[in-house]
Amino acid sequence: MSSLGSRAETPPPGRGARIAEALDVVADGLDSLTAPQWAAPSLCDGWSVKDTISHLVWRVGTGSFRLTSDVLRASVAGHHVNPMRTFDDIARGIADGGGTDELRRQMRVIAREKAAGRGRTNIGELAEVVVHGYDAMHPLQISLPFAADTTHRVASMSALKASRSTRALLRHRTLVAADAGWRIGSGSEIVADAAGIVLFLNGRKAMQPPERAAVFAPVPRPGLA
Repeated sequence: MSSLGSRAETPPPGRGARIAEALDVVADGLDSLTAPQWAAPSLCDGWSVKDTISHLVWRVGTGSFRLTSDVLRASVAGHHVNPMRTFDDIARGIADGGGTDELRRQMRVIAREKAAGRGRTNIGELAEVVVHGYDAMHPLQISLPFAADTTHRVASMSALKASRSTRALLRHRTLVAADAGWRIGSGSEIVADAAGIVLFLNGRKAMQPPERAAVFAPVPRPGLA
């Protein structure tokens, strides 16, 4: 069989397999973290790296019914109206109650469950993994080698849900992920990396990739104005 034929017959990864692959990428990145790095601030306002990973493990590894009951219980206990305050309590409760080895173990267990097609496998779950993975690791200048198709899917979904100002920018500028080979938007180019673009589309303030990418347009990089 020719190599061309082999490539043509290789199916793309299923949704669960894609999420599992992304979870494994994050887990591999976490393996090298020191205690000070786990305690360092993430891009999620007020959350440490450990808080962010605790939220991610809870969010993608908990069944839908349990998610709802956890949120209701934490909201009542904390007298919260704002759901973000509830998420704060849940994330910090998990972070305070377990070690980092257990978080990494749970993440890999969840990856195996997703690969088997169990649990939620929609694009929103993939976005949770990619965005919060970047939230945790980007400030530490640790790259996460997600598949290009994965970051493109997340960026495309994020663009639809982005703020009004970001959607306006995309009507006049093309964000080019030089490291992943994809682009989004229209107009003159802003060249960055996939991590920086995904973070920008999700409203994160810290946009500078660990290694500066060239910008071939007379406008600032996203988030650097």
